Amino acid sequence: MGPDPASRRREHRPRLFSSALSGGERRAYGAVTAIFIGAFLASMWPLYPLFSRVQPFVFGIPLSLFYLLVLLLACFFSLLALYRWEDRHGRLD
Repeated sequence: MGPDPASRRREHRPRLFSSALSGGERRAYGAVTAIFIGAFLASMWPLYPLFSRVQPFVFGIPLSLFYLLVLLLACFFSLLALYRWEDRHGRLD
């Protein structure tokens, strides 16, 4: 019988702000982190009230919903780009 899967040690991966990360890794992870923090801050006061109206409609939906949809899509596509970058550089498990 082989070793217990729970006892196998996983490869150590450097953390986001570790000095073990290369410059490209730090830029990629930092950019995604900045996009998520920016989207979080953009969905609060004082920026969100500028867009919290029903009128005008954009593509048939209220402006406030469209604004939140743009923030959501920015987060989604940043994660998709990070996934593809990690896959291309062989960093996925």
